[in-house]
Amino acid sequence: MKNYQAIIFDLGDVVINISFNNIFDYWAKMSGRDANELKQKFKFDEVYQQFERGEIKPFTYRKYISKKLGLHISEIEFDNGWNNIYLNVTPGIEQLLQGLKTKFRLIALTNTNEIHIQKWKVKYATLLSNFEKVFSSCEIRARKPEKKAYEIVLHYLKTEPKSVVLLDDNAQNVKTASAIGIKGVLVNSPHQMIDELKRLGIF
Repeated sequence: MKNYQAIIFDLGDVVINISFNNIFDYWAKMSGRDANELKQKFKFDEVYQQFERGEIKPFTYRKYISKKLGLHISEIEFDNGWNNIYLNVTPGIEQLLQGLKTKFRLIALTNTNEIHIQKWKVKYATLLSNFEKVFSSCEIRARKPEKKAYEIVLHYLKTEPKSVVLLDDNAQNVKTASAIGIKGVLVNSPHQMIDELKRLGIF
């Protein structure tokens, strides 16, 4: 078995459960609009990616999305809806992290933005304390699957890519990590993730 030293966890749908549908349901309720219509108009476009890299501020993104969706709500209603994405934590994840951190350096690497970060850092503070460090795309100015995002984490760890495992639910994120030598694992479910860790000899 390889001598892995660190494990990088994605957050959304790996450590914590999220639902983008909740955003549109909330905005629809606040605006009297149809949730499906709002969802269809919303795109994970370049402006969204810029927001996740911290290249534009919340005010600019709110204005952009409100115009694109024809949404007439307050900033507070926008943010409450935007942050309505967050659900419960993945069942059994806290026990898993507590067990792993006794033998491995645990890092979180997440694509996120300035509005979301204010929510999840508080809501999941106890859970996140199991990580040595949390890297957020909007703070490091790079988002997965960009190579730079992984390089920033590796520089912090001061270790070789081959000594690191990435757990992520996005295939492209895993592919890029694997291309630079990190052991990438595509996460489909909590049970499958644990099975993969066992297969790697992690525990």
